[in-house]
Amino acid sequence: MNPAIPLTSPKRGFTAAEFAARTERAQRRMAQDGIAGLLLMTEPEVRYFTGFQTLFWQSPTRPWFLFLPAAGKPVAVIPEIGAALMHRTWIDDIRTWSAPAPADDGISLLADLLAPLARDGAALGVMKGHETQLRMPLADWERLMVMLPGLEVADVTGLVQGLRMVKSEAEIA
Repeated sequence: MNPAIPLTSPKRGFTAAEFAARTERAQRRMAQDGIAGLLLMTEPEVRYFTGFQTLFWQSPTRPWFLFLPAAGKPVAVIPEIGAALMHRTWIDDIRTWSAPAPADDGISLLADLLAPLARDGAALGVMKGHETQLRMPLADWERLMVMLPGLEVADVTGLVQGLRMVKSEAEIA
């Protein structure tokens, strides 16, 4: 080992500016497609827009949600056990519940967050295609839809996957 060459680890992760740029690209596409917000529920999508990395995803019983509005920063709706880690990301609005709570695993928090979209008859984008999953019990999804009459649900699989396929300079570096 040459003492003149400092050993440094490569920087991991991305800056808040990178996540903001990803969000803005998504919001431009959402505007083109008439989507008022995205509800993201899986690890790859939540990580893509927040940088949130955790082993909590290995638990199949706890849902994690990220709402990406038509304008502004995303909102995390997650079990309180993940709040400290989520606070390390660029996300400011983090809403939590004490999990596990089978009677209400964040559904009332989601309903409150999405209620303005339902009142406006707006479209909520959800990934429905290949390599996607509904990361909540189907009964919770059905209950959420009953709580949000007027909400339209649109498939945004192509929108989100299309964004992820085009790499930024930071991703290439």
